[in-house]
Amino acid sequence: MSAGSATVAIGPGSAARLRWQRRAIRAGIVLGIAGALIGFWAIIWDQTDFLPSPAATWDVGVDLLGRSGTFDDIFATVRRLVVGLAIGYGAAVIVSLIMNQSRWWNGFFTPYVFTMLTIPSLATALISLMIFGLSEVGVYLAVAGVIFPFATVGLLEGLSNMDGRLNEMTMVYRWGRWERIRHQLLPQMAPFMFAAFRNVHALAWKIVVIAELFSQQNGIGFQYKRSYEFFELERLIVWGIFFVTLVMLVEYALLRPFEAYVFRWQRAER
Repeated sequence: MSAGSATVAIGPGSAARLRWQRRAIRAGIVLGIAGALIGFWAIIWDQTDFLPSPAATWDVGVDLLGRSGTFDDIFATVRRLVVGLAIGYGAAVIVSLIMNQSRWWNGFFTPYVFTMLTIPSLATALISLMIFGLSEVGVYLAVAGVIFPFATVGLLEGLSNMDGRLNEMTMVYRWGRWERIRHQLLPQMAPFMFAAFRNVHALAWKIVVIAELFSQQNGIGFQYKRSYEFFELERLIVWGIFFVTLVMLVEYALLRPFEAYVFRWQRAER
């Protein structure tokens, strides 16, 4: 090793501690911002004619958490989100693979995909609900129809950026179909698949709530409508907090750990 240069080796334990320190710092910042907002709320609420107090809102939240119906509404929204995401994202994977393999199918699907991109998401959801009525199917297809074109575009970008030389190598060595999917296609597509899913995942939460607001008798969207109709601002704020908490839990407790597990080989190389 030459003079003036140094190499610092960080072991697995040190790297893990650094990651937890960064997470603790980020959590502290988020909690600090939340505390500042609550403090500001506590100062100004009695100077307005409409804003409820933090204490009254807290009481409503505790009351809702003590009711089984609250969790039934949350699970109903999660069920509709999961089914709608599965339909829309699954269709996007199939269509993007077909478009990538065939020039004719690419020309066939391209106008429909980009037309769906230009249609407002609310219009797509309302059309689906008007066709299928107040059934669950309408909500599923509203979510699927909105996220489908966005996911398709993201996946097509990944397929177009694949390394053709690796594909030729797999043909030379006569890899089987499963080997090509497992060791060549999925590793190259994984970043684009995760990026596309996370984008449409955030969009799907909004659409499922809008669809519930217009068509359902349970779910978070229905609770928003009920709170608005009776002008129960405390209840509306509480359900908004429930919604944000649920989205953050899915993002940070499920998606990000799964993504870190899939790309653990990158961390090992670094």
